[in-house]
Amino acid sequence: MKVEELYQEIVKQLKRRENREAASKIVAKAKYFGVTIESYGLDELEEKEIFESYREGLKQSNLRERLELVKRLYASGFAEEVNFGNTVLMLSLDEITPAHYSLLDEIGSYLSHWGVTDWFCINILQPLLKQYTEETLELLRKWNRAEHTWKQRASVVAFTRKVGQSGKFTDEVLELCESLIWSREDYVRKGVGWALKDNMRGSKKKVLDYVKSLRERGVSSVITLYAIRDLKGRERKEVLGKKPKKR
Repeated sequence: MKVEELYQEIVKQLKRRENREAASKIVAKAKYFGVTIESYGLDELEEKEIFESYREGLKQSNLRERLELVKRLYASGFAEEVNFGNTVLMLSLDEITPAHYSLLDEIGSYLSHWGVTDWFCINILQPLLKQYTEETLELLRKWNRAEHTWKQRASVVAFTRKVGQSGKFTDEVLELCESLIWSREDYVRKGVGWALKDNMRGSKKKVLDYVKSLRERGVSSVITLYAIRDLKGRERKEVLGKKPKKR
């Protein structure tokens, strides 16, 4: 089956179970958290049932076709379609190599809010960073320079949680954060702050000194206050005491 035909069949399955009242609540809840989406109003169990009916067929299909399907699902803007795309990505993760990064780059262009972006970072980019370090760093540097809010956020959020705590990528993180510190996009700045916070756990002095320098350079407090969330007492006061230097 061709990708577009499969996509249209999946959409039909989703629409058959559409619940407009539930959809309205899902959209409103997402909006409360700063996310703009559309929804068919399905619950998690219904989504899982639909996916399971396609699992074996998807496993037998070509990886590139699967990734093209994910791109189509992501482009829709519907929460359930994006969730379906996420599940296809998880099904395909062990097969993805740098040879498929051009398709991942295209999928990244359809990241449309912080929720799916952060999911993509934690579940897809981080495992790939571990397995294909240099190639994934190259992709993240490309995203860091892109004129796309969510690619920019992803370029630093990929280094959060255990990756940041490992202290293995401190220099790369500071490089990528540095190019985004003057961003006007709130979610990009929050992503920078999050990356700095988690990497401070793995390389405290180096990242802490960098955050202090950001305060002295007058960088947005959205970044620096997020970065020092783990700090208390004297260390926190020391950072907050840093004021922009006169030029």
